[in-house]
Amino acid sequence: MREVSLTTRHEIKSAITGKTISDSIFGETVENPLDFETMRKTSLLYLHNCIWDDVTELHLYITGLTPATTTFLKVFLDSGSPFKLVLYHYNRDTSSYVPQVFFDWY
Repeated sequence: MREVSLTTRHEIKSAITGKTISDSIFGETVENPLDFETMRKTSLLYLHNCIWDDVTELHLYITGLTPATTTFLKVFLDSGSPFKLVLYHYNRDTSSYVPQVFFDWY
């Protein structure tokens, strides 16, 4: 299982371990949130690395940036990535992240 955020522009605490999530798909920021091709390539590379690392579950903390989120999800679905994807959405009322199973092969 791997936990990751879209970017590291916000400090994110794992809903599972309570530790800070330091891994991100797009680094600290997305320079051009409308550069879909660059985000597509970055997403595909990240997913290929997950496959090579034998990741069976990816837990993705959503931090806004709708174009980055939708680009990653499209690449995930188009690539046929063979693992479970759980999205985590921030709940302002509880200051915590709520999981949503997005895709599950099992």
